[in-house]
Amino acid sequence: MAEPDEHNAGSGDVERYEALRAQALGGEAGGWRHGLALLEGRGTAAWLRACRSLPAAGGQPTEPSADTAAVGGDLVGVLATMALAVLG
Repeated sequence: MAEPDEHNAGSGDVERYEALRAQALGGEAGGWRHGLALLEGRGTAAWLRACRSLPAAGGQPTEPSADTAAVGGDLVGVLATMALAVLG
């Protein structure tokens, strides 16, 4: 059996990249929604891996794990502490 071709593994990769590129070059603020920071910080390979790990558009969202909820709660606490420190 033939191995899947890595270059053809990500259906829509080019379209997602071009959408991101158009937003970034157009100066639009929504590039973060398409992973602009990841692309700039870690490169194309990391951006492709992240895009391919996302569910397809229209797919069912997954439930966050207990670990994710705990981290989210901790993050909210840290951000609240930072905001209150600026006010005080």
